[in-house]
Amino acid sequence: MGKLRFLSLFFLLAWSIAAISCRSAVTKTDRGAEETSAGLSVEEQDKRALVLFQQAFDILQSSDRKAAVPKMETLYREIIDKYPKAALTQEAYWRLVLIYLRDYDPPAFGKAEAAYKDFVQKYPGSQFGREMEGDISDAYYRRGKWESLLKFYTPAVRQYIEKGTLARPHDMFMYAEAKMNLGDTVEAVKGYKIVIARFPESREGSMAKQRLEAIEKTKKTQ
Repeated sequence: MGKLRFLSLFFLLAWSIAAISCRSAVTKTDRGAEETSAGLSVEEQDKRALVLFQQAFDILQSSDRKAAVPKMETLYREIIDKYPKAALTQEAYWRLVLIYLRDYDPPAFGKAEAAYKDFVQKYPGSQFGREMEGDISDAYYRRGKWESLLKFYTPAVRQYIEKGTLARPHDMFMYAEAKMNLGDTVEAVKGYKIVIARFPESREGSMAKQRLEAIEKTKKTQ
């Protein structure tokens, strides 16, 4: 899965402009059907969101990040609140979550989690949801917030137990990492073994093998 963060802002803006251009070809009848609760067509939301997004970019280019962040946060929040159907709104959520995690000290986990939950309710299945999930879980990991990490991935593990489905190795691996760091070695080993069995060639599968080897070495030295 490619990381969206490696796409350049220029590409994202170009893509947004293209999306707006395509939408401008919609007939007046179609536009009428696309009227939102805010009273603006999707096309108009696109245009206004793009202006705010460009303002955030310009602010960052003209000042240091610490000074720019509060203004950028306000602009992303305005895009989210006013233009929910704009092409750039999903990215605005993602960039807002990154601000909460990377620019606040300590990270504003509560705000990041609230934005993420709001996002997945509005845009289920979006790739940006995966990006935010990864960013939040990585921040938990770096900060040693193992209880939060465990809670974050418990639904995926519960689904695996109930239905036998596991979409990707990352979920089970992070669950096992949380269990391991919370002192529940038995459950951690179960998780690592599931990762290896289901996704033996994955990066997480390789790391799970290393974890099990380390656990075995520890047992032998005790």
